[in-house]
Amino acid sequence: MAATNVGEIKAATPSFGGWNLVPGVGIPIIGLLYVNRINAIGDVWADCAGILKEVLETDSEKLATVAENYRSANETAETVVGQTNH
Repeated sequence: MAATNVGEIKAATPSFGGWNLVPGVGIPIIGLLYVNRINAIGDVWADCAGILKEVLETDSEKLATVAENYRSANETAETVVGQTNH
């Protein structure tokens, strides 16, 4: 489920081309200079979402196990710290 959601986010990552940002549409010419920056950020986001989707599809059980181990260790540490403070 989570992998599907991440995949949908990746697919929805916007990418702008000069054809849809012409000054007649309301974007000043100076704004076109930033399109490459915005697209670069979108490309990085899409790449990261792709990696996360793959991890969630292939190793989600391992991630759940690691999270549970971390939670247990954290609860134990909090208990020990709480006992030493009294």
